[in-house]
Parts: sequence; structure tokens; C-alpha cells
Amino acid sequence: MHDYDVLVLGGGSAGTSAARAAVEAGARTAMINDGELGGLCILRGCMPTKAMLASAHAMHAATWTAPFGVVSRGTVSADFPAIMDRKDRMVARFKKAKIDSIEAQRYEVIDARARFHPDGGLLVGGARMNARRYVLAVGSVPSSIPVPGMEHVEILSSDDVMKLREQPDCLVVQGAGPVAIEMALFFARIGTRVVLVNRSSCLKLHDREIGEEMKAALSHEPNLQVTAPGRIRGIAQEGDSGLFTIESDEASFTFRSSRLLMAVGRDAALEGLDLQYAGIRTIHGRIIHDSAMQTSNPEVYVAGDATGDCQVLHIANQEGAVAGTNAALARPEHRMDYRLKMSVFFSDPPLAAVGKTGPELQEAGIRFVSGTARFPETGRAIARGVQHGIWRLYADAATGEILGAVILGPNADDLIHIISTMMQYHGTARDIMDRMPWYHPTQSEVIMSLAREIIPLLDPAS
Repeated sequence: MHDYDVLVLGGGSAGTSAARAAVEAGARTAMINDGELGGLCILRGCMPTKAMLASAHAMHAATWTAPFGVVSRGTVSADFPAIMDRKDRMVARFKKAKIDSIEAQRYEVIDARARFHPDGGLLVGGARMNARRYVLAVGSVPSSIPVPGMEHVEILSSDDVMKLREQPDCLVVQGAGPVAIEMALFFARIGTRVVLVNRSSCLKLHDREIGEEMKAALSHEPNLQVTAPGRIRGIAQEGDSGLFTIESDEASFTFRSSRLLMAVGRDAALEGLDLQYAGIRTIHGRIIHDSAMQTSNPEVYVAGDATGDCQVLHIANQEGAVAGTNAALARPEHRMDYRLKMSVFFSDPPLAAVGKTGPELQEAGIRFVSGTARFPETGRAIARGVQHGIWRLYADAATGEILGAVILGPNADDLIHIISTMMQYHGTARDIMDRMPWYHPTQSEVIMSLAREIIPLLDPAS
């Protein structure tokens, strides 16, 4: 006997997407969620951080006026409790909308912690429960790395930042991914002195030149010092603070702070699930799965941050839909297509990427050509006072089909969707030049110069 056709563990984006898909495929479904409904994106991730960054960018815009011939004679300061109160109001609004959408669905919601039972099925709270198939969408938890002397300071995660009520005077941020860069920029722009430390260079997986451009843009911020590559050699206790010794290839320096924000990524939240009882294999904290989101146990699927792979919301939604549908149909019929995988850093300027970038194309052995434009040398960006930014477009060397792009520049988070739309329909560099109009003066028209650079590099027969 089975209590349900499909049981989904986790109530975030991937879990709700999986449960909805399973119901739509005709399965009797329940979603088991431990604690607060809403998911990481709404409660502690995408939405609250964007609300906080909006406040920081507003303060920056109010103070950086002189280059535009606008003189400000007043003073501008950050009201940190007011910023966090605004963030909390936004979170409450988004959370209500999410819960309303969950309550409108045709699956049951069970508030409990679940784990696999050695005799089969799940232990949900104190009760046994089983299903024909399962979807693991249990989300993620903040990662950490050891730092000598870290016991002398308060260690914050990105989750902890959401609860702060007092603005730090100084802060060390460990990491250089989207969370680290966004949090470092937020605090620096509201007046906190910040040192960002990362063991490798910025954006090393994207492109070295673009990584250096990102570092230059961040280093231009008055309250932000970037040490990447670099490392924290140690933290010594000094009164109520810690004295950080930070080392790079060029120099070593000290910095006093009572807090270290550990922003080195997130790990799949697998602890306590007893995956071994279900025969679910993992490697380096990641659940092994195929493109159908099926694990080593054919009755168990996985989606979202629980995979430990690409931890972004739109991918979580897609994976949830694939996993939930396949679980309901009892066969791995639907599969993920990561060709249009996107990533975004909401920095200033923002960074966005889609498809495969240069290092990935080289590793895959794909022949490609590329075009590059620097935003500070383009018309609309010059008028806006843009100081940093690079747009690089990649195309197949034989056909000119667009394979990917990296954009570091104004509105990159929106511009990237031009590229993803073109890739969806297998557009080419010649399509950009010959078949599509581009309004002047806009940021998007920069793509014409990229295509113009690519076309002469294509194989003559193409």
C-alpha cells in the first residue's frame, strides 16, 4: 500500500514546481516541508538581497552626482534599521504571494521533517509514510571553509545577514561568487569598510579579462578593497575585535573587524535524510543524477539546490517540473536541457552569462569564434558615464550559431535575455546583422559590433 503516488521533500521553488507538475500529470501528491514556507529565494536569497541592494544603489546614486554636473549640498546617510525593515516588508509580501499560490494547488502540504526509513519509505515526524516515487527538493545550507583564528570573531552566513539590526563598521567577506560580491557591494555602499578576500581570481570560470574588469569595478568603490587572489593567513584577537592578516601576491596587510561573512557558496541540505537507506549515491556532497533528474534509486528524483549543482531559481523550477512529471509518470521521459543555463551577479555593473563561455567551449573541444566590445567605448554607455564593462559573444566557427555570451555592464541582467532568446531559436551572427533591427542609442545595439567582428572569422563555406 502507498499513501501517495509522489511525495516531494521540500517546499521551496524546486519542491513546489515538482509537486505542481506531479499533480498536473495525474499523481496523488503531497509536499513535505520542514518549517517556514517560501523557500530560500524569497526568505533569505534572491528577493531580500535585491531589496537591500536597491537601498545601497539609491544611496550611491544620491552621492555620485558631480560627474553629471549635479551638485548636492546636503548629506546622505544610511538608516540601516530602515533598510532592513523595508527588506522585511518586501519578504512578507513575496512570502504571502508564494503561500497563496501553494494553497491554490491540488497537493497536500505536510509540515514535518522527513528522512528515509531503513525498512523502506519515509519517517515523517513520528509516522511512517510511503509513496510510489519521491522527489528530493530539500534545498541548501551555507558552506564554510576553515580560517586560522576564526574562533576570535563572529562568523556570519548570508542567512545571518538577513537578521542583522545594526550596521557593521567593518566587515571581511570571504568568497567571490554572487553572494559574496553582492553582500560586499551592499555593505560598502552604505558606508561599511569592507575587504573582499578570495583564494582565486574573480570569475575564473568565466573569463580572465572579464574577471579583471569586475575586480577593477569593485575596487573603484570607496569603501571596498578586493584581494583576489588572496587569503586570510590568520585572525588574532585584539580587544573586542579580530585582527585579520590578509595576504595577496603583491602585499600583506592587516584589517580590524569583529565579523567575518563566510560567503563561499551553498551545500545541498542532505544531512539527516539517511539517503543510504534508499540506496541514493552521492559524491562530494552532491546527489548523483541524470538529465531526467533520476537518482541511483529509480524511484527517487532530485531537483533544485539539493543537486548541489546549478543553484539558481529558474533552473530549480525547470528541474522540479522535470522531476515531478517523471515521478508521476513512473518513467524518465522528460529531460533537462542546460543549453540555455544562465547566471547573474547583481553587482554594479551586473554580470550575466548564458550558454557556454570561452573556457567551457575550449574544454568541450568546440571550435568557436568570439567578438568583444568594451562598454565605456560605446555611445549610450559614454552618455551614462559608464566606466567599466565588457560584452563577449561566442559563436560556432562553422555556422555562426550563437553558443553563449558573458556581459559585464549596465543592464546585463536584462540584456542577457536577448542572447538566450536567440539561442533558443538557434540564431546566428548573420541573423543579428541582417534580420534584426536595433534601436539607437541603446545598450542592446552593442551586439551589432560583436556580430560584425565575428562574421569575418567564420569558415568561408558557412
